[in-house]
Amino acid sequence: MQVTIFALRKTRRRIFFICTLVFLLLTASLSWQIVFAWRQAVAVPVLRLSGQTVVLDPGHGGYDPGVWRNKLAEKAVALNIALILRDYLQATGARVVMTRETDRDLLVLPTAGAKKQRDMQNRLKIITDAEATLLISIHVNATGDSRWRGAQVFFKNGCEGAKLLAGMIQQELGRILANTTRQAQSGDYFILNEVQMPAVLVETGFISNPQEARLLIEPEYQAKLAWAIYLAVIKYVEQLET
Repeated sequence: MQVTIFALRKTRRRIFFICTLVFLLLTASLSWQIVFAWRQAVAVPVLRLSGQTVVLDPGHGGYDPGVWRNKLAEKAVALNIALILRDYLQATGARVVMTRETDRDLLVLPTAGAKKQRDMQNRLKIITDAEATLLISIHVNATGDSRWRGAQVFFKNGCEGAKLLAGMIQQELGRILANTTRQAQSGDYFILNEVQMPAVLVETGFISNPQEARLLIEPEYQAKLAWAIYLAVIKYVEQLET
């Protein structure tokens, strides 16, 4: 009888220990993004972006998944990062205009002509009407060679403001992610070419690289990407005002 009671108590202790461990792990995982932002935010002045308008353009959406690997779609990753970035920017006083906030495209029925062309034209109208300080378009990269990895920023060719912003974002991505040595480059992209404000396109990583693909679906990593872009926007606006 004593042996049975001892075994029962031992089993209960094991169950309690396992449940406690699981609870702590789940709590740590769910709160990571909040803790990360809180620890970093102490260095950012409150409402530092007041009076600034930023357009965020999560690439693709709706009928257009963007690049796709192993059931992971560019459109979903880009939107998640953009939504986190939106919250960071708004918390510091910025007016944020999103080209999309859900998994949708920018087609307006009835659709005449090529879908992609109409989508991009409607996206461009949202951006133009915003009369923004800057535009950040967020994407995910892919290639046929799984070796390639690393976030990289592209800017509107011939626009010094865009070049400056791209360089700042690239620097913060390198510092915070600590896994990319890529440099900002000029890029020939429709949205960048057509808008009047400083505009950059952030390729947040390669989903064709297995290791980076696993990172890109993690909320913690998405928060880091958004935070790096956010800090660069702060620095860019500060430099404009000096």
